Amino acid sequence: MGNLPFGQGESVTPVQMAAAYSAIANGGMLRPPRIVQSIGGKAPRVPAGHRIISQATAAELRNMLIGVYGEGGTASGAGIPGYVMAGKTGTANIAIRGRYSATDYVASFVGMVPASHPDLLGLVVVDEPHGSIYGGSVAAPAFQKIVGWAVPYLGISPR
Repeated sequence: MGNLPFGQGESVTPVQMAAAYSAIANGGMLRPPRIVQSIGGKAPRVPAGHRIISQATAAELRNMLIGVYGEGGTASGAGIPGYVMAGKTGTANIAIRGRYSATDYVASFVGMVPASHPDLLGLVVVDEPHGSIYGGSVAAPAFQKIVGWAVPYLGISPR
């Protein structure tokens, strides 16, 4: 019971994690994930989704998640200059035969940019990293490189 509040006892796929954080980015609206942008040049209908948290709570969460990039944050070096971003690191023991491994981990980082009204959400998951095991030192630098390239490519302004 002690590990459930911070997610250690839960297992999700990267798509499930991205969908959950997308709801925070979307003002509390959870929509089914999709990977198809268009079919025959036509965009498919975007499902309406449903509210899982209030807009105010989603905004508060985004504000809290800004701290990960700040001094003393778990991904203090992963920001992109000029942008206020929100994100979360993750480090979890892998369950093997019903027990948590003392040597095998999954490191992750999920982030959104810009924090106030996100246009882009990215997730990096590293299965069984070597050396450092922490999301802030393993997955966050990869996130920074990927999103640092994507933001100007997609024309996302800092706002």
